[in-house]
Amino acid sequence: MENEEILKVNIFVTSLKGTKVKMGKVVNMQNKKLNHRKVIITSIITVLVLACIIIAVIYNSNKGFRDFMDKYIFLKNVSEENLPIIELDYSSNKNVIPYGKYICILADNTLTQYNSLGKQEKQVKIEITNPIYDINGKYLVIGEKNNQKIYLLNGDHIVWEGSIEGNLSKISVNKNGYVSAIVTGTTYKSVIVAFDEKGNELLKSYSSKTIAVDSCISPDNNNLAYAEVSTSGTTIQSKIKVISTAETEPKFTYTANQGSLIMKLKYIDKNQLLCMYDDSIHVMKDDQDTEIMKLNENGKQINFADINLDNFAFRSYEQSTGLFKADTIVEMKSTSGQKESIYRTEDVAKTMKSYGNVIALNLGAEVEFINTSGWLIKRYISSQVIMDIVICDGTAGIIYRDKIELITL
Repeated sequence: MENEEILKVNIFVTSLKGTKVKMGKVVNMQNKKLNHRKVIITSIITVLVLACIIIAVIYNSNKGFRDFMDKYIFLKNVSEENLPIIELDYSSNKNVIPYGKYICILADNTLTQYNSLGKQEKQVKIEITNPIYDINGKYLVIGEKNNQKIYLLNGDHIVWEGSIEGNLSKISVNKNGYVSAIVTGTTYKSVIVAFDEKGNELLKSYSSKTIAVDSCISPDNNNLAYAEVSTSGTTIQSKIKVISTAETEPKFTYTANQGSLIMKLKYIDKNQLLCMYDDSIHVMKDDQDTEIMKLNENGKQINFADINLDNFAFRSYEQSTGLFKADTIVEMKSTSGQKESIYRTEDVAKTMKSYGNVIALNLGAEVEFINTSGWLIKRYISSQVIMDIVICDGTAGIIYRDKIELITL
């Protein structure tokens, strides 16, 4: 009896050992399958990454391949008659103003706002027929050129309105709604006026010998910068003055090189001041001035340049490619000087517009929209000559005599 029990135990133990061996083989086989799958997945990912790198290199270096990808894969090409439109009454005086996410039409003392689908959304009554304006974030300041009327808008409502003694020649607004204006037609050559976001006058600065060209208020509302030009000597002399909005005495004055004509000012991050002359673009922090881009470089005829982008400046020039042929080269540089990019198109740009991180190259019957990284966003193809272009947040408007075609960027 005891022998039979011992035999049964031995058989059971032997059976368990066999099961363990079989289970071990199964586990090993499963591990091998998993490892095999990992190898296959890793190989596929590697191949895809290499393919993407190769495609990117070819896309960047081969225009024919890039045009094919843009048109058929990325669908960047759009054409006339296939887009939302805003119809225009070409018999009346009208002005097209890009504001936030809207394209606005100013006509008959009414500012009408349209969305990216061409649908009318809002209207604001303002007594302006020949506007000058500036936009910063949610604010639009608009005035009557060479007249007295001025408005500050936030969306579809008027924050404040007023009349200025003299004639408005230039206005600007910062992101907080603080407004600066340059006034002529008084006993002074120029008067610079600053207002807070409620329309209260902060200061006036008078100039009897120089002409004020541009002005702007810093993002923290503490400083007013203005550019002035003296033509009384044998050469042009440009100066930039920064004053506190709580005082009228200059905090500092920067005198530019003789012969350099100051054209534009723009405050950027950390209260740095971007300054555009006719021959160069500079960044100024306090009284420290740094040149970031030349506009009169030997061998390059600079046709267009601007500082209207977000923390970028750009310039463009033509490069001959044959008899009566030339490419347009656009060079973009960050205001910190750390990032640069280049875009080339095989045509001559007639005009350029910039806003945010977008530059529009008007090639006559075609427009190429590029970003500050040097990549094409959209290409618009028309059957007729384009009159003008406006750019706002996420949308561009192609202006004709009787309509505006809208493109989503």
